[in-house]
Amino acid sequence: MCMIKIGTDQRPWEFVENESSDTFLMRMLEYGYPVEVSFVGAFDHSGRGSRRDVPLPFHRDGDYSKSVASKHSIDIVGLYCLREGDAITVFKHKGEEYPVVLKQGQGIIFDNQKVLHARRGSVGDRILLRVWIESKDKEK
Repeated sequence: MCMIKIGTDQRPWEFVENESSDTFLMRMLEYGYPVEVSFVGAFDHSGRGSRRDVPLPFHRDGDYSKSVASKHSIDIVGLYCLREGDAITVFKHKGEEYPVVLKQGQGIIFDNQKVLHARRGSVGDRILLRVWIESKDKEK
């Protein structure tokens, strides 16, 4: 059982704005151990994170990345917007949906065990820095 506290029980995520990517990365490291840091977005011509303008259904990170998820728990996800686009990131928690369009310099950190997320709309030129963290605050 994870004892992660991000945001509130009603919304287990934290919105970040007016923060540099360096500061965002340092904030992410406070939650635990980095599993993977990657760019997702406009430069990919194939694969899930690509510029393909297809919806990405609700999921948890690790659902499609079995090789990573089999070795590490992806407890916390951070998405930081390096270049904005029109794509909408939608969070689902307790049956409610919360859409977010990230602008450059904004980010969101969420509990990957409590929140589902999806992408809707055109990826366009959007590029996100994605950080997967294994929590250091787990109940033994």
